[in-house]
Amino acid sequence: MMHRAQGVRGRDHPGRCGSLLVGAALLARLGAGAQQWEVFDQASAGFPSNSVAAIEEAQGHIWVGTSFGLCAFDGASWEFLQSGTSGLPGNNIKCLAVDDVDRLWVGTLLNGIGVYDGADWSYLNTGNSPLPDNEINCITIDHRGWAWIGTFLGLVCFTGDEWRLYNASDTSYNGLALAGNVVQDVQVRSDGLVAVGMLNGGFHYLTDTSVHVLTTYDDDFPDNTQNAVVIDESADERWLATPSQGLLRQGGDWLSGPWFKYTAQNSSIPSNAVTCLKQAADGRLWFGTLVAGLGVRDPDGTYTSYTTANSELPEDYVQRVLIADDGSIWVGTSSAGAARLAFPGGGRRLGMAGPVCYPNPAADFVLLDQVGVDGQGEWRLLDRLGRIVLRGRTEGRLTRIDLAGLPSGAYFVEVVTGAERLAGRLIHH
Repeated sequence: MMHRAQGVRGRDHPGRCGSLLVGAALLARLGAGAQQWEVFDQASAGFPSNSVAAIEEAQGHIWVGTSFGLCAFDGASWEFLQSGTSGLPGNNIKCLAVDDVDRLWVGTLLNGIGVYDGADWSYLNTGNSPLPDNEINCITIDHRGWAWIGTFLGLVCFTGDEWRLYNASDTSYNGLALAGNVVQDVQVRSDGLVAVGMLNGGFHYLTDTSVHVLTTYDDDFPDNTQNAVVIDESADERWLATPSQGLLRQGGDWLSGPWFKYTAQNSSIPSNAVTCLKQAADGRLWFGTLVAGLGVRDPDGTYTSYTTANSELPEDYVQRVLIADDGSIWVGTSSAGAARLAFPGGGRRLGMAGPVCYPNPAADFVLLDQVGVDGQGEWRLLDRLGRIVLRGRTEGRLTRIDLAGLPSGAYFVEVVTGAERLAGRLIHH
């Protein structure tokens, strides 16, 4: 059943971490528009469990990991995989990831990792690999195809040729000891910088030769636990979701850049207990909370929240968020299944679906792919202050934009074609 609901909006007030104030927002916001919710659970879709800890998109399906099996949605119907009747290594699924050949990596609570190519399974566990533990909290496949695996007993990087184990001992890779072992999330920047969120172990940056740790007891860092990490390369920022201190943001240099904190006390964020975090192409941050449902933070500091009280979200404890290729938002709840949020009737929401720019980063030119929208329209290239620096007309799906003479930096690309308004980000060298 499809439901409509209207979100509740608020606006950030500049927060602070230490003595640093948050600057003004750079980009304008589009309205939330009409929303439609669809809920999938044991009653409506036949899920094996209503506890959803992981959602990912691969092989033309939305994959939902529950505490008792894996669910696959092709847009019309659901299929279910469980251990014993399929190649799934274990039923209690904690995380999902997709690699560059569209294989689905399934991390489990007790049974290591299963890798599914759509036909066959392969496995990684403590019995056949250097994995230190079979409890898999997170998996990230970086730009090189390296797999970063967060476990209960440390962080593992599998390069395809080499296994690297990082932990809180002198046996850690290259002597780079962590301040804890329980890894919650890992993200990797295109230059190889690794950001590691921990459980009670502080926040970590890893390079090939160094480890940098921020903790409450040594650095007055707001929270020793980080549930999720986002690296925004276009804005040169890092975002952290914490269980008690809301959202943390670092701007500029990773080693010395200032940190900012957004909480319910200094902003309009709906809750300080943030469980998960994803960033859309336009910079919007979508996040789940422990008690206040689904939230979104626009680049101008405006918040919209969706709860059981103001929408058809089935539960206010949101464990996972996915921004799907079609522009919809999927959430996994603690005990009420999965839900899909769509925005019909007003074109595509900014930043959720196209346009795609390639190459990106770009040098002399970029090709603008309108992602399934053919026809004439207007394209605009805006700088980080929202000023139009280039504009022109689109002809068909692909448009070439000449960037010669344009200053290096991050830009915002808008395409308006009929009722469609699409946007994305471009980095120009």
